[in-house]
Amino acid sequence: MKVLKVILSIIIILSSISCGLPDVTGVTLELNQPYITKITPGNNELTVEFQAQNNEPSFSGYNIYFGDKTDPRKYRLYNQQKVLPTMVEKTSDTIKKYVFNIKVGSYYSTNSTDIYTLKENDLNNGIPIYVWVGAYQITPQLESYYYYDNFVQMGTPRPEVLNQNITPNTTIKGTGRNLAILNINGGKLVFQNVDNGSMMRVSGNSLTDIVVPPENGYGTAELDVIMNRLYLIKITEGGNSYYGKIYVKSVNGTSSAVIDYCHQTSPNILSY
Repeated sequence: MKVLKVILSIIIILSSISCGLPDVTGVTLELNQPYITKITPGNNELTVEFQAQNNEPSFSGYNIYFGDKTDPRKYRLYNQQKVLPTMVEKTSDTIKKYVFNIKVGSYYSTNSTDIYTLKENDLNNGIPIYVWVGAYQITPQLESYYYYDNFVQMGTPRPEVLNQNITPNTTIKGTGRNLAILNINGGKLVFQNVDNGSMMRVSGNSLTDIVVPPENGYGTAELDVIMNRLYLIKITEGGNSYYGKIYVKSVNGTSSAVIDYCHQTSPNILSY
């Protein structure tokens, strides 16, 4: 009889404790929000770099969205199997870095049923694109909470020319305006400014080291052409600023130089 009373007491105690605990099956977790660290424009494309850490039990990967400033989630991108998430990923206890290319041929939808293929006119050069990345789980379907400030980032596709061999007395041309002139002065190759142009020179390893043009710091003096240097260019016309850049890959004495270059086709856009 005493044993039975003890057993009943234990059951009562356990019951009272369990009544005070939440039902974990009904708890909705908020997935950790990824953070975009860099958007690199290309010709009718963008490369998105972001950092994230998600170890929630049902975490499945990351969804990539883009649109305009009003609706950054207008387009939702799908993976090559035309399903979500855009990037399949496993759980992680550490922050990881990710890269995704938004380009012509990618799959997308503007609703939950129809899936289309991105075309050039969906990624027009000179038109700002706003990007958001969300963490995603399939079952039950859940996405990280949508934040605009600090988590939506802008990038603007632009034309580019790669691996061009240029010789002295060559004008480097953009769309609708020139960027600089390659010439010889004092026994050296130099970049000279065009009308309404100014430039600066910085160290670099590629054309895409700097993707946000400085608004100030440019000069009108010609600059020596040096390998592994970025030349940042600002053209001022009618109160508007147009930005471009040149990366010098190699220099052959005073005979020639091999360069990559790009320019933003629209005015006053701090993305190239």
